[in-house]
Amino acid sequence: MTSYNNRPDNRFGGRLVPVFAVDEGLWSAALVLALAKTAAARGETVLMLDQMGGHLMDKAGIVVGATLADVVDGKARMSDAKYISHNEHFTAVSTGGADLENLLGSLAALSLSYDWVFIGANSGCTPAHIRLAGAADAALMVFDCDGDKFMRAYWMLDAIRARIARFDPLLIAQGQENQAFDSYELLAGTVGDFLGAAPALGGILEAQASATEIAPVLLEALRQDCRTLQRLATG
Repeated sequence: MTSYNNRPDNRFGGRLVPVFAVDEGLWSAALVLALAKTAAARGETVLMLDQMGGHLMDKAGIVVGATLADVVDGKARMSDAKYISHNEHFTAVSTGGADLENLLGSLAALSLSYDWVFIGANSGCTPAHIRLAGAADAALMVFDCDGDKFMRAYWMLDAIRARIARFDPLLIAQGQENQAFDSYELLAGTVGDFLGAAPALGGILEAQASATEIAPVLLEALRQDCRTLQRLATG
């Protein structure tokens, strides 16, 4: 899914951006929230989707009643599951217990109504994660730099590229700066040897607070990735 709307200011809508975490305990929720807040502060409309068991909504300070699972089950309306934050441009939704596999069509439709749809995906790699990667307009992948844990990013890339050959997320390294660069170099070398071109390093998370610091630059990098896909789709 790659959808674009013509707008007078040359912006296009429907940027669907999942943030994948290859392992538990990573700060992907902080990154999703920072990106959503940054885009909303710039006047762009944002839908933030919590597929992390409510962890992302907790971090945003949002008390959840209805979820997408309730909408799918017919227990609530879509409007009941949308929570407007203090910024009118920023809407948040929790998937609840709904299976990501069953939500992909709805996510594609929802993305047409917002400038950005940021999805905080639960950790790991399932067939649903792979389908989400294929539907994305751009993506982030957070990996741990401790020891050889960076190889989990390699295995996730391997699994996704087996189905989505052009999957090229921006990589986010979690760890101290020197360790992060070393881990990225090892990861990039391994990916280059076996899976083709290595994804670029989008940023380093030395602490959860670092997400706020890198979000503005990262947002522009994602914007450029989306425009590149637009040119490929229309060229």
